[in-house]
Parts: sequence; structure tokens; C-alpha cells
Amino acid sequence: EQTYYLRRAILDGSFSVSSLFGFWLPLYQVICAGVSAVVGNPFYVPKIIAAISGGGVCVLVSVLTWELTFNKWSTWMATLIVAVNPYHIFYSSSAMTDVPHAFFILLCAYCCIKRRWWIASLFAVCAGLMRIESWTLIPLIPMAHFLTGSDGNRRVWRRFLESTTLFVGLTAGPLFWLYVSWKATGSLGKYFEIRNQYIVETLAGSVWLSSFSTARVAFDLLRLIYILNPVVLWAVVVLLLRLNRAGVIPTKPVFTKALSWFQNLLGTAQGLVLTFFCSHLAFLLFAYATNNQPEIWPRYGLIFFALGLPLLASQGLQTWKRLLIVGPSFDSQKPLAIYSAVLLFAVQFSVQLVDVTRMTVKSDPNVTVAEFLEDQRKANGSMKIYCDDGAIRVLSRIPLEEFRNEYNSPGDEKAFIKSLRDNQVRFLVYKDLPGSPLGGLIRKLRSGGVHNDISLEEVVPTSRKQSKENVVVYRVHESEMASIRLRPTSRTQVQRRD
Repeated sequence: EQTYYLRRAILDGSFSVSSLFGFWLPLYQVICAGVSAVVGNPFYVPKIIAAISGGGVCVLVSVLTWELTFNKWSTWMATLIVAVNPYHIFYSSSAMTDVPHAFFILLCAYCCIKRRWWIASLFAVCAGLMRIESWTLIPLIPMAHFLTGSDGNRRVWRRFLESTTLFVGLTAGPLFWLYVSWKATGSLGKYFEIRNQYIVETLAGSVWLSSFSTARVAFDLLRLIYILNPVVLWAVVVLLLRLNRAGVIPTKPVFTKALSWFQNLLGTAQGLVLTFFCSHLAFLLFAYATNNQPEIWPRYGLIFFALGLPLLASQGLQTWKRLLIVGPSFDSQKPLAIYSAVLLFAVQFSVQLVDVTRMTVKSDPNVTVAEFLEDQRKANGSMKIYCDDGAIRVLSRIPLEEFRNEYNSPGDEKAFIKSLRDNQVRFLVYKDLPGSPLGGLIRKLRSGGVHNDISLEEVVPTSRKQSKENVVVYRVHESEMASIRLRPTSRTQVQRRD
């Protein structure tokens, strides 16, 4: 939806900095809006850009694995695993920021390995204008630049100035977004206020999310590991412990130990990729622990999967070489390690394939409702619709300015009802989401608790894809027979009482 508004602003010449403000950070939407303004098809362009990014992720996983292993077999295996991963394929065809964001993060990591710090900073800024967790790179890249430079004293101040300049450049993304927020709303922190309000309403509307139960935490962590894969997690933990031991200097002060540890970590390709992995994971877990991230969705693990595969290839190759050196005493462990890894990846692939297939083939109620609204609009071009759900508005192909929603409708109940009547709204789409202000009003309207001149009649939209088999269920009574046709969803229609 934000892409649609940006595209329209570009085409009619009304685009300004204020146009960028929205619930999401703007770069992905700006790219999609700019491309669709030239080639058209604003519905498919975001999916195509995500697909291109998905292909780029596969290439970068290959490149990073080669940089960490210099082994063709490991490189091809890591590339194949990410290329056929069902969740990666699924979200590479979705108009979401997860895969494009991962693409920029992998690009940034590769440039850091090659010591192309300014280019890496540019990609980090791009990633930070897609998802806020990439703001964790703001201190890490300048630190890596400073600690991995020459040890000559005459160049320390020069490195320090360059690292400081990198830091200032990396803050351009957050500072620009604060400026957009101020320009659009008059408040620097309005973006964070909106997100905080959404989180508060989400937590208030769900007993499951309002408390940290053991079941909830276990379920969310399981979803993360489900995408990440236990083998990848094992490789990351082992590599982190190994680098930690390598960087310890027992006889030095604590500060010197910490400095030496960071220098050892950031001075290697493995350490840089591991730093990117751990910084993003730490941000996600911290946000989750402080209730700033109510749930950990499976797609959040895609970036860790992409960053973790090169680390797995590197650690797996080193482990294999050590087993070969040890000799016959560990011959029985070699097949066990290989079979265990293959089994875990096979299980992950199979389960994800079933999961993605289910999500792909099942009837989407948003699409069903959008098609229904589009058909009604074609029958009556002057009809108005109230709908707060952005996905339904976009899928309906109805011009977005023709909709009424919470942003162009009053919040007071009586004024809201009056606006429905004055704007001749004939359909009201309500999705039962946490914190939705419509729920209580609709219950009052249907129960007669509010005196007004409109009434609500529930409508059951049916999909355009009619099944060849007409399944009918009959309830048998002594004096009547009822036919109940199975339909996928229900929504609400506004009717005016004459």
C-alpha cells in the first residue's frame, strides 16, 4: 500500500520527503515505487524485486562460503541448500522486506571481508533503511575498521579519523528517518510512538502474548531454530567458543583482553560474518525479551540461515580435517556426523516444504474478500468501502483513495457512524485484530446498543474459484431441512435503514 502511494506521488509530481513516512522504513517501498512508476504493474514489481534479491542471496552465500573455506565442494553445498530452501523460495516471491534486507546485509558482510569499508557502510545504510535491526552495524563497522588496520603508531590517528567518519556516515540512515518523521508529523519520535502503540494494543488484545510463559518462549524459540536449523546453530556456537579461546590473553588487564578479543574476532572473515550473525540475533532477542517484539515469526530466521550457512561450511570443513588427522580412532564418528547433518537438513526441508505448500494452496480470506469487493465495485462504481486492512485494499485493485479507513475517519462512535452515512459507505470490512477499535462498535451496532439509522448485515463472500464438486451438508429436522454450503470466510456489509 505504501508503494502505491509513493508511486502515485512520483507520477503526479507531489512526491516529497514527507511522502516517505509510514509504518515501515521506506527504502524497499521507494525502490518498488520508482521501478513501478517506469514499468507499471505496482502489484508485481515488489514480488519481482524480492525474487531478484532472493537470487542475489544465493550468489552471496556462495561467495561468502568461498571466502571462508576456499573449498568448491563446501561452496556448492551451501549454495544448493539455500537455493532449495522452501522458506527462502516462498519469501523470495513475497512483497516483504526480509529477503531484500538479507541481500544488503550479505553484501555488507562481503565488503567488510574485502576491507571495502565505505561500500560496506553504504550497504549498511541501505539495510538500515529497510529494517531497524541493522542499526546495530553502526558501531560495529567503524570498530572493525579501526581494529583491523595497521599497527603503526603514526597511522593510529588517521585510522581513528577514518573510523569516526565511517560512524558519522552510518548514522545518516537513522538521522534521515528521524528527519522524515519530523517533516511529516512534526515529531522526531512519531515513528516509535506509532510502533509502540501497535505493540501495546497487540499485547493488550492477546492473553498469550501478554506474559512470558514457558510455552510461549519455547514456541517462539522453536520457530526460530526451525528456520535456522540446529546444525547451523551448532556451527555458530562452536565457532564462537573457538574464537573466544583464541583471543584470550591470560596475563593482560581486562581492557586489553577485551580489545585483543575484538581484534581477533573482527580480523578474520569468519569473525566478521559471526559478528553480523550475533549482532542481529542479539537485537531480535533483546527486543523480544523487552516486549518490543511480541512474536518471533519463522521468516525472521531467514537472515540467520543465510549468514549461518557459510559459517557451517567453514566449521564443518575444519572439523572434518581434524577428524582426518586424528586417524582411525574416530572413524566411527565420521559417518555419524555426516548422516546426522544430512538427516537434520532433510527433515527441515521436508517439514518446510509441507508448511510452504499448505500456505500456498490454502484459500486466502484476504484474496476472497478483495475479489468480492472488486466485483461489487464494478457493479456500482460510486460505492464506497470502509477497510482498515492494507492487504485487502491493494488486492482489490480499487484505487486506494476510494477507501475510507481509520486515518480519514473520525474516532468518536457517533461521528464515525455519521461519516459512514455521509460518505455512502456500503461495505465495512472488519478483521478481528488485537486493539481494533471497530470490534466494540460493531457489537453495539448488531445488538442495537447504539441508536442510529444504519444496520449491519453479515455477508459471506465466496471465492471466484468454484470447486467442481458441490459439497452440501444437510441438517435433518422433523419439519424442515437446512442446506449449509461451506464457505471460507465472512465479512460485514453496511446497509442504510430507510
